[in-house]
Amino acid sequence: MMTVSAPNTPVISASPATVEDRYGRRLRYLRLSVTDLCNLSCQYCNPVKGCAQSHHYKLSWDDLGFVADVAVRDLGVEAIRITGGEPTVRPGLTDWIASIRELPGLRDIAMTTNGMLLGKMSAALRDAGLRRVNVSLDSFNAEVFREVTRGGSLERCLDGISRAAELLERVKVNCVLLQGVNDHELEKFILFSHDKNIEVRFIELMPIFDQKEYFHRHFISVEEMKTRIAALGLKLEADTSRGYGPATTFHVAGTGARLGFISQMSDTKCLTCNKLRITADGALKACLLSPQEVDLVPLIAARDREAFAGALCGSFLQRAERYDLKQIISEPVSRTMQAIGG
Repeated sequence: MMTVSAPNTPVISASPATVEDRYGRRLRYLRLSVTDLCNLSCQYCNPVKGCAQSHHYKLSWDDLGFVADVAVRDLGVEAIRITGGEPTVRPGLTDWIASIRELPGLRDIAMTTNGMLLGKMSAALRDAGLRRVNVSLDSFNAEVFREVTRGGSLERCLDGISRAAELLERVKVNCVLLQGVNDHELEKFILFSHDKNIEVRFIELMPIFDQKEYFHRHFISVEEMKTRIAALGLKLEADTSRGYGPATTFHVAGTGARLGFISQMSDTKCLTCNKLRITADGALKACLLSPQEVDLVPLIAARDREAFAGALCGSFLQRAERYDLKQIISEPVSRTMQAIGG
């Protein structure tokens, strides 16, 4: 039995697996990037205006299987979200999902995708064990969609959403609302949620990499979004159910629309954060917006189960109470979101 302790925290026992920090936050959720490759290059995700072209994967599927196995069996992680880059561009994805779906204690496997390949892959993903998918959709205007994604097809994205909604347990749409770009489409997203019975989640823009100017030009806070929704004559009613992620959700009164809001810039949810992130090149990030990382590659390569679990556990226990928003705005995270894992 492995036991890990950290300053000012109780002793943590992994039998049964439970990791809880001094603020009462329990590790339940791992966001795992399986590739930093992408078939799009969205403005807010990769401001360098180019997709990664290398097909060298620093972590093999066996490596990623080891990561998932330790996180679930030894540390009590209940949910894994597969991210990228674009996870569907990596060959072998469905086989890997099938290989981890029976891990004891793993309750949920979900994925975030841009939807370009989702139409043709939804059935295989379902059969492999994927339960839920979040699809990025930032405009219902084909030209705006193409511009924001730098070449994406709105038709293929919508087809992917429709196909996934037929086959998977739940589909959600992620929208990064951008001042002067797609903010005039707010009502369209609400109608889409009502018509399709799909939750739409509005995400605040983040200042990552060299995006300070872009951030200040296009940022809209969740409170401003809610104000605009109220101006449409719509009332939000709080939904008390919670998933593994950071969204606060609402029903739109008198409709079938369900909206989620992720306010990582204006109203942090640090005190309920239950996750760790691992990038495609094997770096552990205990906080998305922190520059601090831990190189896990040597521990993964050595298959040192206890040391690897200890690294994850220690990073989670040592997290600050909350991150410093002023510092993040003045000193954006040095990686692109594509490289971190969206």
